[in-house]
Amino acid sequence: MRSVIAAVLVPAVVIFLIGPYTFLPSLLEYAVARDVKSRLGAEEQPDVELKSDPPLRMLAGEFSGGRIVMKNTELGNVTAKKTRIDLEPFDVNVWATMREGRVVDREPLSGDLRVDVTEAEVSRLVKAGSEIPIMGVDVQDDGVLVRTEVSALGTRFPVSVEGDPILRDGRLVFEPQGLTAAGIEVPDDLAAKLLAGTAFEYPLDRLPYQTKMTGVEAEDGWITLSGKVPSIPLGAYPGG
Repeated sequence: MRSVIAAVLVPAVVIFLIGPYTFLPSLLEYAVARDVKSRLGAEEQPDVELKSDPPLRMLAGEFSGGRIVMKNTELGNVTAKKTRIDLEPFDVNVWATMREGRVVDREPLSGDLRVDVTEAEVSRLVKAGSEIPIMGVDVQDDGVLVRTEVSALGTRFPVSVEGDPILRDGRLVFEPQGLTAAGIEVPDDLAAKLLAGTAFEYPLDRLPYQTKMTGVEAEDGWITLSGKVPSIPLGAYPGG
């Protein structure tokens, strides 16, 4: 009799324990991907990878982190080539998730945000915000180089304006710091007059999940915006 009971109970216990381990990551990744796609109005569903270290901790609904990756997504009026969110540790109510057939989180997900913006998109932003004609934009490791024209003594001539992208009050700002004409650096007193109109500010509004941008860096061929995502709620119903 005991052997019969054991033969029945052991597989049942194994299934009971392995069940959440098997379906929970996929269910949760699906819920996160669907919610992100819906809220951002993205054409493609993002790639979502969730981690638990050690893996068996996910049986208790404990995840050590994860990553959300989106491509060609519009964030704050800027089209990002790639957007990545590195998730902080979070918990899921496993038994409520199994009972209700949807992901039940104990608190919203949060994480660090990285947004890669191409040189072409930076050029578009510069042209949209500049008061003077822009001939070209080069994004380099040490900053942004803007090619334009300025007027002096009744004559317009091409110049190159160097500067750094910065964030100020939720806006992407380009502040000119130096001016060269025909490869020759223009003196500061004259440059200050000629640089009028070359600065610009571009709003980064309509960001989802209460996102706050905190930094920006120029790299060879693109700029990288960084920030914090404090609240990504779950609750997408599979098949719903």
